[in-house]
Amino acid sequence: MPVIQCDIREGRTEEQKQALAREITRVVHETIDAPLEYIYVLIRETPGSHHVKAGRALPDWKPPV
Repeated sequence: MPVIQCDIREGRTEEQKQALAREITRVVHETIDAPLEYIYVLIRETPGSHHVKAGRALPDWKPPV
């Protein structure tokens, strides 16, 4: 059973997260021929300050204006 974990900054809508999970599921299915019912996607959200790149905390995610 493929288990795909996504760690993202908080702030996306439920619709965006569902779309992300659907697309990840589709790509895994098409790429490795895993049965759809066996593909498990886990989305974890944390504040921007918990995401550190090059030693600097990222800002909270905000949608583009």
